[in-house]
Amino acid sequence: MIKPRRSNRSKADGDALAVTSDSFPSARYFQIHFEYLHEMIGDLRQQIGQANQQIAELQRQLRSDVDLDEMGSVGYQGESQARIGRPAG
Repeated sequence: MIKPRRSNRSKADGDALAVTSDSFPSARYFQIHFEYLHEMIGDLRQQIGQANQQIAELQRQLRSDVDLDEMGSVGYQGESQARIGRPAG
């Protein structure tokens, strides 16, 4: 009966593990990478917060401008209608 060659197979498996472990970056690489990502996410959250505040302020300004325009146009229309009904002179 022929026995399989375990020594060659074990060596091949060991080589595959060695190649696999060498192809992955070290834990330090991942630590630095995730610290960088964490910092970038924090910066982005801060920028989003500032952008939301600016948008809210612009919306308030727009609402107040629209309210003023509506008040002005209503008053102007009322005046023009009153003038139409009045005789000239």
